[in-house]
Amino acid sequence: MDSSDEAPPARLPLLAYVYNPRSFGTLSLSESADGVCDLLWVVDTSKDEVAQMARLLRRLGSLVDIAGLDLDAATAAIAAHEPQGILTLADDELRVAAELAERLGLPFHSPDTALRLTDKFAQRRALRDAGLVAPRSWVIEADAGDETWATLEHDASFPAVLKPRRGEGSRDTVPVRSFAELRELVDQTRVSKGTARAFVLEEYIPDAPDGVAGEGFAGYVSVESFVCAGRVTHLAVTGRMPPAEPFRETGFFIPSALSGDQVRGVLDVARAAAMAVGVTIGCLHTEIKLTPSGPVVIEVNGRVGGGVPELMLAVTSVRVLSIAMRLALGETVVSEEMPPCDGLSYLFYVQAPSTMRTVSAVEGIPQLQAVAGVRDVVLNRGPGQSVDWREGNNGHVFSV
Repeated sequence: MDSSDEAPPARLPLLAYVYNPRSFGTLSLSESADGVCDLLWVVDTSKDEVAQMARLLRRLGSLVDIAGLDLDAATAAIAAHEPQGILTLADDELRVAAELAERLGLPFHSPDTALRLTDKFAQRRALRDAGLVAPRSWVIEADAGDETWATLEHDASFPAVLKPRRGEGSRDTVPVRSFAELRELVDQTRVSKGTARAFVLEEYIPDAPDGVAGEGFAGYVSVESFVCAGRVTHLAVTGRMPPAEPFRETGFFIPSALSGDQVRGVLDVARAAAMAVGVTIGCLHTEIKLTPSGPVVIEVNGRVGGGVPELMLAVTSVRVLSIAMRLALGETVVSEEMPPCDGLSYLFYVQAPSTMRTVSAVEGIPQLQAVAGVRDVVLNRGPGQSVDWREGNNGHVFSV
């Protein structure tokens, strides 16, 4: 048959991806889309860090710049490309993506669900309303006045945890031991950031005995899941290394060291939390603490957990980012049980001491790279660069 008679290759569906460079790597996203979809990068180039990536993004797909556009104009600009799905994997973009999805008639978190996934106070309320155990919490608005502080002094209990009402990666998350310390910490954080923000004060979730999640490991885990047509499927339970002060991650691994009964308990809680928040589609990363009275949700995140795709692919055949894209395109994705792991994969973060402000040297990386089983060592803060514990997980010096 003459080559001119051959049918053209089938066109892949188009996925509008609301881009944030502080989420998953651009090349990782492009590789995950290979054979699944073509990408339409939705960007806001008024943000310097996004503008710097625009040239690369144009080489990896089409691009729509929504800088300066209101939601209706942004929707029209995206609709002109006729995408079959929309996705973001960055907490900061969830609400915008949800509003765009609703206007475009595409499957994604509803605006109400996106609110509960990004507003820590709204999420706690949703969990309690659904009958799940959740710590009491109070909002401290940016313009909190005497009435708010009087209520907190009367109602709040300590120890507690103070965190931004919207935020990720344990940024500006600190323990609070008293009401006096609370006022001091709120004032300090506002001064350090230069702007007033809303905070949430939460009761401290009780600790279980040491070793409850495995000897030497932290007493909390995360559950990696996805939801299709309202059905929750779990992919893995991720174990955790003990955090650095105050609440910075130092690493995690798949699979966890939990027993079978413990795994079933946290999976049940993760499933109930997904339903409580109202998730009907998409990937979830749910952090759960093991307490003397049972598993308690720390936080439900409406995205894939950072580092999880690489760890999953190292010990299973599961391509998590591709699953997220397929779900966004309306595909039916099902799995009857968690995939078995044929090994152990890990990602460790080396955090600077909380008193450190500048990195003077980082030594021993070549020797570490030579250790059996180590695939990558990535320097995040080099000599001469500043470090600040308030940056949370993202302020680590290097990862392994």
